[in-house]
Amino acid sequence: MEQLVNEDISHLAVVSPGNAKWIEESGARVCMLESRADGNESFLIALGRGGSWRFSSSGDLEIFLMSGTLLSGKTLFSKGSYLLIPQGATPFVLNAVDDEVLFFVKKRIPEGLVRKPGLIETEKANWVPGLVSGLSVMPLFSSGGENTALVRWDPGTVFQPHRHFGGEEVLVVSGVFEDEHGRYPEGSWYRSPHLSRHNPFSVAGCTIFVKTGHMSQ
Repeated sequence: MEQLVNEDISHLAVVSPGNAKWIEESGARVCMLESRADGNESFLIALGRGGSWRFSSSGDLEIFLMSGTLLSGKTLFSKGSYLLIPQGATPFVLNAVDDEVLFFVKKRIPEGLVRKPGLIETEKANWVPGLVSGLSVMPLFSSGGENTALVRWDPGTVFQPHRHFGGEEVLVVSGVFEDEHGRYPEGSWYRSPHLSRHNPFSVAGCTIFVKTGHMSQ
């Protein structure tokens, strides 16, 4: 994972299922979405039954399990699990229990922000109403202007035009997410720069994993 990918955070970056580049690495399939010189990364990992992936403590990790079941030690993580592992944690291995396991990883290099370990089973957690009708939000992490959440859009939901201070990063978990710049089906990832503006909506409905406020100006 040393080659830089979508490293320029001043430009919109989009990876769709149709143009995603997967490589074989350590018995897994890896799709690098973002790899920057400062060490920050975003990537997808696909494992078959019996496959595994080892994580080191070189940065804070956010992991979202999109499908399948993972095992670490004696702990099972089911679909929808969100893990937050801070830098300095003991290295660990995630093992695939099912035939097809897919998870998203966000590696952040701490910039004075201290994160605590966390686990949220989003399939069992509660949603709260969003800012407009048809929108539901599940906060996952928030500190120092940086936020991570799941956002669920009912079919036909339209959000008001807005800007993102510190940028925005979106992974489409299900359905189809849209804005004036494009259409993003399930499995799509995009990153918008600091102070970028858009008018998002979803005709079909969708659920997205969203990070905001985490990119340098």
